[in-house]
Amino acid sequence: MNKKAIVLLLATALGAPVAHAQKAVKATRSLPILEYATSARSAALGGNHYGESDVAHLYTNPTSLLYQSSNLSVAGGLRSFGKIEGLDGSLNLYNATVGLRFGSHAFFGGVRYLGGLKFTPIDQNERAKKSRNLYDYSADLGYAYRFGIFSVYAKGSYIYTDQGSASSAVVFGGGAFVRSSEEPASTGLDFILGAKVDNLGAGYKQSSRSKMAYPPAYAGIGGEIGYGVEGEHHLSLGAGLDYFFYPSNASSAALHFGGEYLYHQMFAVRAGYQHDTNGVKGFSAGLGLRFKPLAIDAAYLAPTYTDGKPSFLLTLGLNL
Repeated sequence: MNKKAIVLLLATALGAPVAHAQKAVKATRSLPILEYATSARSAALGGNHYGESDVAHLYTNPTSLLYQSSNLSVAGGLRSFGKIEGLDGSLNLYNATVGLRFGSHAFFGGVRYLGGLKFTPIDQNERAKKSRNLYDYSADLGYAYRFGIFSVYAKGSYIYTDQGSASSAVVFGGGAFVRSSEEPASTGLDFILGAKVDNLGAGYKQSSRSKMAYPPAYAGIGGEIGYGVEGEHHLSLGAGLDYFFYPSNASSAALHFGGEYLYHQMFAVRAGYQHDTNGVKGFSAGLGLRFKPLAIDAAYLAPTYTDGKPSFLLTLGLNL
């Protein structure tokens, strides 16, 4: 199998639209582990990550922990993409996070692992070579600070990637949020607005002979507005816009929309839609359960491109 065919397979495996990858392989963004939602709530809401987060704060909204009653938040998640044609195994994304709050300060740590696929190269004599595991992983740290209804955060990640050959990268990001109140509201109107910039980092080479690749840097804005009735019913709507500005030959704008109905602060029903100008688009839906201190969220994401497959995401969290 030639090098271009390998790249196309990997682009397909990592979630890029097939047609988009075939038109221009160089336009496919690298390190998709940095783009995939790790929170089932966020995923069910069309990928909007500008609202509040109950768990997995580091990868959605780290400042949310500063406005909750808990001082310790632990979460783990699994996203299953299933089998990929042309590759052995199944593609899965695993993640685990922890957050510690000390008054107006919060500190976070997390890991992500995207893998499960094997690729068997074929030499010029059509003989199979030794199979190779394809995977990415990241180690992530974050910090958040609160001052009244305003809050900020910063985070950094080390990413190791092996898609036939190994390399690594380091990225940084941060954001700022403003809320309608310092205390969580169960009745009346509430809102949160935020802005982010993320995945800022230098280029890296997958191998000594490959071209320079760059993390998918983006800047975005978004928020969420909600209304509660006597603490029994709560409806929220959210939207976000991410502009992937670097590398410039893979730039695009991604829109995220979603809504949630929460009953008795325990049972949640969610739905959303995402549309990326690079061709990725699709609906999502999910459910959530809150039995303090336990949080359980599940999401279904419809195929995001023609002939694609759906994915499923489960998040478990503990807030103490």
